Amino acid sequence: MKKQICVLKTVLFLLIALNAASQNEKSGVYLTFKDYLSNKLTYEINCKTETHKIKLNEFLNKSYITVVHNGEKFNLNKDSIYGFISCDEPLARFQNKEHYYLDEKGGVWIFFRLEGKSSGKTFYTEKIYYFSVKGDGKLMELSIENLKSAFPTNHKFHDMLDAQFNSSAKIAEYDSFHKMYKVNHLLEEAGK
Repeated sequence: MKKQICVLKTVLFLLIALNAASQNEKSGVYLTFKDYLSNKLTYEINCKTETHKIKLNEFLNKSYITVVHNGEKFNLNKDSIYGFISCDEPLARFQNKEHYYLDEKGGVWIFFRLEGKSSGKTFYTEKIYYFSVKGDGKLMELSIENLKSAFPTNHKFHDMLDAQFNSSAKIAEYDSFHKMYKVNHLLEEAGK
């Protein structure tokens, strides 16, 4: 019973966190990154007047998503589409059949995954952060080492990362003054 309550709390937390993150006017699938850049959605709906479902099929570990649009089901391979946006979630893009939610576009695009964790009998979710240099670039875990690898010749950025962060645990800090993640602010400053 306790385990079921913990799972329910985790699901509720996920729904609240994602719902608070974004309220979109449109929902649909971006077949390619080019479609995302031109805001061209497939199976598009207006969130205020229409509904449809985008199922990730994660619990069944399927390699495709299912879109129920205008009463019809469409299965799309996760490896062959860029991502999707739903009425109550930010952009999610796919890599290796996994989805990652976009949190910020900047010098690096910051994404996150909500992953279930356990400690003894306690279950909780944790945001794990990733980044890509471009919106369609390879997603890598957000760490000092990976950022340095992504910008191998920007030694000023490397030095600023070392000075700002004493561990990768703090690398995903948000800078409320500059209204962006600290790594994007540092990258911006290193380019000046």
